[in-house]
Amino acid sequence: MNCITIKGRFANAEAIRADKESGLITDIIKNQHSMDVTIDGDVILPGDFNAHSHPEQSIYVEIADPAWELAKWCRETIYKYSVEMDAERVYYGCVRAFSRMLSYGETSVMVSFYCHNRRGNELDRAVIKAAKDVGIRLFFGRMNYDIITEGAYKEKQDSQRSYFESPEEAEKNFLELLSEECATVKIAPALHSFHANTIEAIVKGINLGAEHHRKIQFHLSEDEGDVKLCLAQFGKRPVEVLADLMAQGKISRLDHMVLSDCVWTSDHEKELIKEHGMAVVMDGRMNDRVKAGRADVKKYLSMGIPLYVGTDGEASNDDLSIKNEREWLMRTHALAKEDMEKLSDPFEMAGVKVGTLTKGAAADFQVYKDGRLNELYVGGVKVMQNGRLTAEPLAQKAEAFINGLFAEKTNA
Repeated sequence: MNCITIKGRFANAEAIRADKESGLITDIIKNQHSMDVTIDGDVILPGDFNAHSHPEQSIYVEIADPAWELAKWCRETIYKYSVEMDAERVYYGCVRAFSRMLSYGETSVMVSFYCHNRRGNELDRAVIKAAKDVGIRLFFGRMNYDIITEGAYKEKQDSQRSYFESPEEAEKNFLELLSEECATVKIAPALHSFHANTIEAIVKGINLGAEHHRKIQFHLSEDEGDVKLCLAQFGKRPVEVLADLMAQGKISRLDHMVLSDCVWTSDHEKELIKEHGMAVVMDGRMNDRVKAGRADVKKYLSMGIPLYVGTDGEASNDDLSIKNEREWLMRTHALAKEDMEKLSDPFEMAGVKVGTLTKGAAADFQVYKDGRLNELYVGGVKVMQNGRLTAEPLAQKAEAFINGLFAEKTNA
């Protein structure tokens, strides 16, 4: 077996043994004996998991104004430039994002990607290639977007046309993209939101995820407009619509749903989330920055609803640090230590478990020396040494590309 052993302080053990071929933790040991490779560290922590991100949006960081509210942000970034996104821009935007995540100790990320630009899986493959090249673990949500907003301004409609796929196209492209899976890349169907998906797409996407045993990402009640839309169209709030689909037998389950934001959910909706075993992702700093509101984090935690933490896109946040995200949640919502521990629960999809140092989990570690992040492992493979990413030359190339791109726009 091609093993590594990482030695340091964690729980009540002295070392972790991992198999580099499977990328999994094979043993938790108390006494260190003969090992293939030994890495001494002061403290070993599981790699952080970023539960919601749009990594291609890192290409917009230089042009995004922190003062913009959500509609203005969308108008000046994604609705202005999405039609110009090609594989190269997506790739380097994602290289930038993934490199920065690793530098913060994030070894895995769940991505929501809908910028397909009517090119099948070409741009999706650019995201996956970036993750493989940088070395981060990727849970890739291939997101369906099948609504063009009637009466919207031209740039918004043009962007929506570039995202658009019928539910049948989305299913076909998801199934085709499964060929890109490997030990560190798992692919799932995903849905955008009630304002970007028809009921037909929502039903098909939820059932497709259940069939393939994958988590389904879905933006829900990010702003009040999502609630107003559902009340106007269905006479019910967003989570109530999902529960009704199950009650009507149109979908078989909801316990594989991962709902992002959930800022405007009612108490009844929270009860339904809990009843159906759904999970929620907190993107607190992003929601706050674009003035969408603040979720009732304490209420979710007190109800025992599984919560994860995400950053959303870098251009609508201060950075891509999950540590900073958790600290913001702790300060803003006055969370106790036991609450913070619940925001670090392990995540599992397609047989891969992250966020924990236990036998059979992914061998994703942070190794600290003298209080500083020194080494990082993804699937037992070193992606950081002495505080420097192994993909640093590629990250520098991405920075040069993006800086040149915006220099061109400034001079145009």
